[in-house]
Amino acid sequence: MRELLENQRSRFERDFFLRLGRTSLKSAPPLLKEATLYALSGANKRIRPILALETARLAGLEDNRALAIAAAFECLHSYSLVHDDLPAMDNDDMRRGQPSCHKKYGESTAILVGDLLQGLAFELLSLAELQPKAMNYFARAIAAQGMVSGQYLDMQQQPSSVKRLHRLKTGRLIEAALNLPLLTAQGGLSLATVRWGRGLGMLFQITDDIIDATSDSVTLGKTAGKDAEQNKKTFVSELGLGQAKLAAEKLAMQLANTSSTLFASSPLLQQLPKYLLERKA
Repeated sequence: MRELLENQRSRFERDFFLRLGRTSLKSAPPLLKEATLYALSGANKRIRPILALETARLAGLEDNRALAIAAAFECLHSYSLVHDDLPAMDNDDMRRGQPSCHKKYGESTAILVGDLLQGLAFELLSLAELQPKAMNYFARAIAAQGMVSGQYLDMQQQPSSVKRLHRLKTGRLIEAALNLPLLTAQGGLSLATVRWGRGLGMLFQITDDIIDATSDSVTLGKTAGKDAEQNKKTFVSELGLGQAKLAAEKLAMQLANTSSTLFASSPLLQQLPKYLLERKA
């Protein structure tokens, strides 16, 4: 499984920074450009672009369009991390094994880096020649019906469902990374792949919460125990560590069983639930 992931990750990495060099990023002020590239670097799993590349392969989407979509998801995800780490949000000093963007370049620059990355995501998608339906799907996944609303709920002290919070904050982008190439190639979405992507996003978050509660900062590449320190609503805080592990195991099994039919020609997607369940960082 690691080899399958590494092959797709390497394919993405070879193209990604060259592709960025052909975007409007080349016109950014030098320090802003440097800070933006810094935010995209560091120890990085690239799960979202890998998902996009794999389903693009399954759907027969042309390489150039597939790589543009994958790059857009990485820019969008990185923007969310830069803003997530800000003092007004999670106030985290580490990300991807290095100082957070605002710790290295200052808070105001980090805010602008996030803004720039969001703009680059849409620029990259425009180069992939997405239909309006696909652009709309992407936009909804990141804004009021997705990631931004999830982050807002995460910041509030008001009661909210931990499943809903993380389905929006984390799950929608993972769901979209899996499904946007399918929508682009086929002109429509299967409810089965949407549900599978939603479940994968939930599994990713449950395991993320478990790792945050049990790992160390060096392994994680970010500050360990931050959720508990800030009294964040997580699957571990809601269910307890033991029940959270059981929930992750059950969900991983369900996803693996479904994937054998849904993604019969993708060993990567078939093995991904088990990989996420067993990951340490």
